[in-house]
Amino acid sequence: MKYFRYFPEIEYDLDASGQKRIIVDSFRFAKIVTKFKDDITFYRFYDIPEGERPDHTSMKLYDTPNYYWTFFVANPELKSIDDWPLSNADLNDKIKHDYKGNMINISTFDFFNKFQNGETVAGLISGASAVVVGKNTSLGWIEVGDITGSFSAGEIIQGQTSGDTATITGSVEKLKATHHYENGDGVTVPRNTAGAAIVTNLQYEQALNETRKRIKVIRPEAVDRVVKQFRKVIKE
Repeated sequence: MKYFRYFPEIEYDLDASGQKRIIVDSFRFAKIVTKFKDDITFYRFYDIPEGERPDHTSMKLYDTPNYYWTFFVANPELKSIDDWPLSNADLNDKIKHDYKGNMINISTFDFFNKFQNGETVAGLISGASAVVVGKNTSLGWIEVGDITGSFSAGEIIQGQTSGDTATITGSVEKLKATHHYENGDGVTVPRNTAGAAIVTNLQYEQALNETRKRIKVIRPEAVDRVVKQFRKVIKE
């Protein structure tokens, strides 16, 4: 459409194919229609099918791929194309990339000042070992790289540099480690809360991606009003 000539353009790999396309740089104007955000006559909900890209959704709803940017206007939580829901295959690839490594679960709460990044910890029973790369005392784990051998549940680990010790419940891959704890109502709570359940990194990423599949979309009859708002802002 001719009015898109007024919009700034950028190169962007829209579908993560490695091929950059010239697209409308509309993300920075995402707040211009906030006055419509609670108007139920202006929006409706749309469930994004598996693997559907923004330009595909635009084509389906508006008979043009060029209105993909309206989804980012209508949904402030979609701050960039990276927030668009992924296909199951792409989500699995992302999780494997983002959550490399392993976690050793600590059974106590007193290791805030224990274990140094870069030091090797070893199991006093199993003889397993790994190098510490981080820790989170509120979640109860030490992050390590590759593990040599297998740590045993209930054994004590010891830092080979610091001499620090702690009792562990075992080790897991980082993607299966604790992301946070929730109560029965699904509210995030501290680790020591009675009845709190573990939500793993894998479960968190899957749930987040699932929630992103339901978005608000601007009704086709209202799209021209949005375009008009964009042109007004650009001219100011």
